[in-house]
Amino acid sequence: MRIRSDSSAKAPRTWASCAARVDATLRQLAFPTSRGEWRAASDRVDALADAVRTLPPRQRHRGDDSGVDHSTSRHAFDLGTATWLAATYPDDVEVDWGQPGAADAAATLLRPAITHLEEDGFDSDALSMHAWIRRARGDAWPSDLAWMLDALRDTGDSLARRAAAWESAALPLRWHLRGIGVLTARLPTRSTRLRGTMRKPPPQVVRFVAAPPAAHQRPRLLGRRQAEAVIRVARQTLAARCREVHALSYANVREVWFSSLGDGTALAIIGVLPAMRLALEGNYAFVLFANGVPVGYGGVSPLAAQANTGINIFPAFRGTEAAALWARTLRAFHALFGVQRFVVNPFQVGGGNREALASGAFWFYHRLGFRPCSPEVATVADRLAAVRASGITRNTVRELRQLAASDLELLLPGWEERDRFDER
Repeated sequence: MRIRSDSSAKAPRTWASCAARVDATLRQLAFPTSRGEWRAASDRVDALADAVRTLPPRQRHRGDDSGVDHSTSRHAFDLGTATWLAATYPDDVEVDWGQPGAADAAATLLRPAITHLEEDGFDSDALSMHAWIRRARGDAWPSDLAWMLDALRDTGDSLARRAAAWESAALPLRWHLRGIGVLTARLPTRSTRLRGTMRKPPPQVVRFVAAPPAAHQRPRLLGRRQAEAVIRVARQTLAARCREVHALSYANVREVWFSSLGDGTALAIIGVLPAMRLALEGNYAFVLFANGVPVGYGGVSPLAAQANTGINIFPAFRGTEAAALWARTLRAFHALFGVQRFVVNPFQVGGGNREALASGAFWFYHRLGFRPCSPEVATVADRLAAVRASGITRNTVRELRQLAASDLELLLPGWEERDRFDER
């Protein structure tokens, strides 16, 4: 789809028209068919951000949580992400006091941090929690959030204990995206790769995943400066969309792996801080890039010969190279971790996940060779696959929920059943 540059198109006046142009622009930045198309999309970025900023208030608010520049994202971010946001965007991130439960969440978090002399004032009804914090912090901190984070650090609790308390309280935050958002969160690239057609997944996915990647495509450990840049862009693009992955919230700058996936696409695999690691499993976030634009993300948790994983492609890039990129991502995981069994949990295909259910995510994995672990669900899948082969490709919600009642697995050559165990 080709779109006129904003120099020749009237500025949109509704959020829906802005959103459509944002998605088209992102797609053209990531998968351009010509250099002219890529340049036009690049030139359109600032105009689109300005268009969102100048929308009528009611229309602009409809774009909240979209991650588009000049919108507002509201979310109860994890402690790691909240700390990064407060340090990186001190004037733009704050406790969302207008949200129900904000005062109670703040009180729950701060109670371990207050001194004996502060208890009477803290428990008094004379001041709201918001007013109490403003009086307590004075002018030395740029925001209520920054003061709260410092107060919690002063308790001396470990990062893990503070993170658990923070996430249990679910303190709502708001982030005004000024000068940053999904249109501008990109990695720098040396050159732009063009697309005549979108790549398809390999015909034999299992054999492809099990084969070692070419030397220039093997995951390599990044130095600190490059790792920081990857983490920054990954956090910007996920947090702006109100999405998080544990390992990215607590990213370890010393453990960021990067792999070329060919034709201008790449994969970043991001490890977690030692203090926030799981007891048994490894724990990594990953982000996929096309011409420097983040197009999808997920997590992978290797343990012995198997790994739990799953992929999320941002809506603007669905229908592009998702399946081909996922096969290459699995090959990188196999090369880095040596696992021979990949497990996808029900949530990824619709178990308690409306987005995955609506997108028919089960069939995305099924086309690449993933199969239900449950014999009962496997029988349903075989029956529905036969129906789909006849040309009927839509499933009822009930059928999709049946398919989402089991883990899926992809087994590589060399997998031995004696290595199987239920990760739960």
